[in-house]
Amino acid sequence: MSPGSGDAGLFVYVSGVTFLSRLTGTSLLLASLCLAAACDRPIGNVISGLPASPPEPPSATVLRVPRAGGPARLYRVPSLDTIAWAAADEVPAVERVVGADAEQGAAFVLDRKNNLVALDLDTRRVRRQLSQVRMAVIGPDGVVYAVDTGSTVTRLVRRAPVRFRAKLQGTPQELHASLNGSLFARVGGPQPALEVLGSDRQPASIPLPEGAVASSRLGDLIAVAADTAVVLYSTDPKREPVSIRVSGGAQAVAFSPSGHRVYVVGSRDYLTTVDRFEHDVIDKIELPGAARDLRADAEGRWLLVRPETGDSIWVIDIGARRYVGTVAAPWGRDLPVVAAPNTLLARQGDDLVAFDLAGQQFPETGRVADGANDFWLPLAWHPAGETTPAEPAPDTAALAQAGTDSATEARADSVLADSAVTAPTKVYLQVSSSQNPTWAEEHAARLRAAELPASVLAPKLPDEPYRVVLGPYATREQAEEIGRGLGMPSFVITIQGE
Repeated sequence: MSPGSGDAGLFVYVSGVTFLSRLTGTSLLLASLCLAAACDRPIGNVISGLPASPPEPPSATVLRVPRAGGPARLYRVPSLDTIAWAAADEVPAVERVVGADAEQGAAFVLDRKNNLVALDLDTRRVRRQLSQVRMAVIGPDGVVYAVDTGSTVTRLVRRAPVRFRAKLQGTPQELHASLNGSLFARVGGPQPALEVLGSDRQPASIPLPEGAVASSRLGDLIAVAADTAVVLYSTDPKREPVSIRVSGGAQAVAFSPSGHRVYVVGSRDYLTTVDRFEHDVIDKIELPGAARDLRADAEGRWLLVRPETGDSIWVIDIGARRYVGTVAAPWGRDLPVVAAPNTLLARQGDDLVAFDLAGQQFPETGRVADGANDFWLPLAWHPAGETTPAEPAPDTAALAQAGTDSATEARADSVLADSAVTAPTKVYLQVSSSQNPTWAEEHAARLRAAELPASVLAPKLPDEPYRVVLGPYATREQAEEIGRGLGMPSFVITIQGE
């Protein structure tokens, strides 16, 4: 199966917690390149199969979904000021939030009567989509998948339902949707198994060990924290799983946004980073103690770690490769979460609180009184006529710290380049950036292997990132035209004096 084949799927895991996230434009590209390498497929084929959609803006709003039912409301990030927007209909009492798709302008929840409910963000109307739903998830391409109480899988494309022919063989507790049209389903019992399921084929089954599970953003790989090792499973049942021993133990696991790194925590006081392709440990970051869970942000700069005991959050700066501080807050299904720009959203007491992770000692930037009991969902969406508050002029050193896979950084790079008035200029399409020159060169090499004019622009200042670009092109118009036909997210930047 190939992307766009119509044989869509999802991942299902029978003991765990739903983890939902949207792809940024840059992480979609990098994860696609990783998928090509993992499946031994030509990179050009993967790129040509990707949807040609523009990259998302950074999440600058957060949706408040009342747990007990009522009108949903919208807030700005990082100030948590209310926006003059409210749902025209009341949301029913909510069991869990499924997620949101900015392109559709819709958010989805499961109510307490097992109904999948859609909130149309543009019209502000609330509509019931499916009934008798056990669990649902949104895939990286915005497609919604639901599993009903009879284990039937229904795929919602632009809210039009299409049923899978085959049913799941077990009761799902965690769903992960894939971009390449296949799915994983972990079923319980005496011997847990991983089922690979598509919309028009019977599932294949792979034995699985016990342990916490994480999925890559594209859903092309599943990682299991299996006590003393991390085990990686491909969506292709013909590919053998790979077991990577971790000396500090494996209690929880998470993928980087691009999918080429796997983060692991366990009984030792450090975070282990594993290379997905080379299958070896490439880094260790010291932690204050043992940990039991972790959560990566969508932009690739921050990692949130849950200590083995107590209600607190350890914050890891991935770019700086170090633990940078602790925030006292509980760990839940929806929170804590990092929303752009560098904002940690967490519960404290009865309130929802926003913290600036880029500031000294994480200063508070906003608070919603009595907001802790409700669900909170960061959005890459703004109401019509609502604009993101003006930000101060970008600082190159601060931008360089944005880390890998950062769509925010790419847009800021464009602002920096366009603000200069000196000539001559060169026009490029930027597809990623990294503080690690080796990673940047590897990404550029994969693009060149796909016969694209890729190169790495070295930083002019010590703290600037290495930029992976295509070009140069004669004009901005030419670069924009080529970018529209690439089938992968990119940003036009202009470099002065090159």
